[in-house]
Amino acid sequence: HIIPEKTLQHHKDEPEDGEGEGQEVKHPSTSRDDVKTDAHAQQASASKASAPAHHSPAGSDDEEEDDEGGPETRGKMLQRHKREMLAFKKNLQRMGKKSKDEIAKMTAEIEARHAKELKDVDAAAAQAPSTSKPAAAAADAAAEGVGALKMGAGEEDAGGHKTKAMKRREKLAAAEAEREARVAEELAAAGPSARQQEEEALHALLVPLGLAVRDIRADGHCLYRSIEDQLSLAGGTGGASSSMLDYLALRKAAAAHMRAHPQEYVHYLSEDDALGHATPEEALEAYCQELESTAAWGGQLELSVLAQVLKRQIRVYSVGLPPMTLGEDQPGPPLQVCYLRHAFGLGEHYNSLGPAGSGAATEHADS
Repeated sequence: HIIPEKTLQHHKDEPEDGEGEGQEVKHPSTSRDDVKTDAHAQQASASKASAPAHHSPAGSDDEEEDDEGGPETRGKMLQRHKREMLAFKKNLQRMGKKSKDEIAKMTAEIEARHAKELKDVDAAAAQAPSTSKPAAAAADAAAEGVGALKMGAGEEDAGGHKTKAMKRREKLAAAEAEREARVAEELAAAGPSARQQEEEALHALLVPLGLAVRDIRADGHCLYRSIEDQLSLAGGTGGASSSMLDYLALRKAAAAHMRAHPQEYVHYLSEDDALGHATPEEALEAYCQELESTAAWGGQLELSVLAQVLKRQIRVYSVGLPPMTLGEDQPGPPLQVCYLRHAFGLGEHYNSLGPAGSGAATEHADS
């Protein structure tokens, strides 16, 4: 018998007995038309992801426009760029998987456009009249500040009410203000501090002598800076070289003098200074190296050395003690400094002295 063609085709498509059991049925492959349709769909999705690179439509959920008319300021432009990048990233998530190259290309296009827009607005601002720049800068700063609040966690909710974070900060600020007020009351009730008492007593000591304090910064070099200031007031260094007007040069000169006369100064070293050194000479050398190369504090020993180096008397005033003069055998008027026990948080400090009413109570400038 002749089997009809349709029936024959039907038998060809059906598997034979036992054939195909436990196997997945293979679906026909996608046609060329289906591939083209899928490619168009992906291209449309990519266009949608890059859409935030252009001005987003007003009233969208992802963008809050502060357009009040007029040209867009730099601050507002920066905030718009931030919103556009945020929207771009959200759209990438909706699009599903994209290749790294595609994402990098779209990101680069947005960043390039943002850079061009900023360059254009900067160029326009540079050509604008100078009188308008302060106002524009203030507007940009205000816009950036407002934008930073909007882009962050948010200071207020949609109804304009204060958030918990804002209330917490205000509470902390109020507590800090209350603490500072309480400390001020306690200080007032405690009376003048040891530093205030010493300064008042020193002022009472110096006024009859026609002297006043010339403040020197507390940086570890205060003794040498005080002598430097005194030499500047005197207009010279007496028998010493004029190069010693610098406090660092005074340190080096004192160390060199001690090295040249070790027997005169070895016995001034304390047990702590000699600790770890085999001989007194080694201890003296270590002491001199510290003196000339660090900000180690100086005292009576260094003042006596400087009196010999400069060939000048050095007189020290302090509260509760009579004036002490070092280098009494040296000619000429003395260089005058004061010694404070309770100055600053670290305690001891040296200041220079000068005639009352002639630049007193001013910090000596760094050299």
